[in-house]
Amino acid sequence: LYLKVQIAMRRLILTLCALLGVVSLSAQSTPQQWIAEVNSSLGERYAFGLTVTVGADDEQQTLHGTLKVEGDAYYLMLGSMEVYSDGRLRYEINNERKEVTEDRVDLKSHDLLTNPTRAFTFVDSEFQMSMRTMADTSGRYIDLVPRDDIGMSSITLAVRRSGQRVMPEAISYFYDGDVVMIYLHPLDSSSWKLPRWNKSAYAAYDIVSFL
Repeated sequence: LYLKVQIAMRRLILTLCALLGVVSLSAQSTPQQWIAEVNSSLGERYAFGLTVTVGADDEQQTLHGTLKVEGDAYYLMLGSMEVYSDGRLRYEINNERKEVTEDRVDLKSHDLLTNPTRAFTFVDSEFQMSMRTMADTSGRYIDLVPRDDIGMSSITLAVRRSGQRVMPEAISYFYDGDVVMIYLHPLDSSSWKLPRWNKSAYAAYDIVSFL
């Protein structure tokens, strides 16, 4: 009986040590590791519903839309605006003014609304990173300060672990006096086909080209 108790105690101690090791590793995880897990969880094809707020509380504007990404290509709909991109060229549609603006994609941009395929690819050489734990401990706020002048003072990315995946919940861009907050709502990406730019569909629109 004594021997059985000793064996049981040893098993319990080993189990506790393993659990403490997992907790310790989790506590020591870095912003870079969380960002890597976000990109791994998203993969090459994903979609989000978007809620975008711009400005201070007393003058805040809100827009709703969707974002669909497939590799380097994407389609963005926000309010009355649409954007098509093949990863190289970008076609921004203003449906109210019946106008199309065509331009090259800014490959250096990390702005979700400008270059969504690079919105979560933050690296040490471009950003100083720090991290805060959410109240329920399953999520993190990752604060990113650009090392060079990219037109914004900082970015905050909110991410949450759900099972084996880490998904973005929100991203905020802080400019000089302005804040753009984007709330992300995952959509099923298995059933849709990515909309592609079709010039004939906008034949009645004026085209402004920066190419």
